[in-house]
Amino acid sequence: MRDGQTDILYGINPITEALKVSKRKCFRVVLEGGKINPRLKDLMTLVQSKNILIESLTKEEFKKRYRSYIHQGVIGYFSIKETVGLHELISGALEKSANPILVILDGIQDPHNLGAIIRSAAAMGIQGMVLPKHRVAPLNETVAKCSSGAIEKLPITWVPNLSNAMEKLKESEFWIVGIDPEGTTSCYDFKFDMPVALLIGNEGKGIRPLLKKNCDFTLSIPMENSMNSLNASTAGAVVFYEALRQKLNKKAG
Repeated sequence: MRDGQTDILYGINPITEALKVSKRKCFRVVLEGGKINPRLKDLMTLVQSKNILIESLTKEEFKKRYRSYIHQGVIGYFSIKETVGLHELISGALEKSANPILVILDGIQDPHNLGAIIRSAAAMGIQGMVLPKHRVAPLNETVAKCSSGAIEKLPITWVPNLSNAMEKLKESEFWIVGIDPEGTTSCYDFKFDMPVALLIGNEGKGIRPLLKKNCDFTLSIPMENSMNSLNASTAGAVVFYEALRQKLNKKAG
């Protein structure tokens, strides 16, 4: 929940990661009275080490105030997630890797899917994410929870126009690669040996035709049953892992 310049984070992992990464200020942590377990103890130790205000509520009051959250007995009030500019995202990615991978999301409107994509992207070593300012889920508490705290680690930029952003990426020598059920190349045959921006489309409609037209390559995911298609977050995870697998094999060789 966003209230002015404040975000609510709920659950142990999202709050722990936000405190460890320390990219946004924590104003206070609210604890459900009587709720105790080793992971929550560790979190409270971290909170106390940072001199953050802890508010304790009775179980009844906590449930009344936060009943809409799967909270694990803890709520954190933080400053909003800071994003970066597109130029900063590109330059940062190129500094981290000779062949970085960024992700472009086209119309991902389900916050659970968005959170899952962010989680997979951070876990698989993706360097950052490009989101349109419209037709996308907000970076809210549900996204933070579903990302299991990974939203704190992944650089994200908002852009007013994805077509223009794709052109700027091409100018910086990124290849635009769409993930599409009808893609011309299997994701297992594609070589991730260049800067790549992976384009993932809407949960139902996929990548918009204009954006697909501007892709340099389109990748499909081989499946035994062609009647079924993967949702956006699952498709993203498969391709992210294939890219990571290739990079790890190259290092090992």
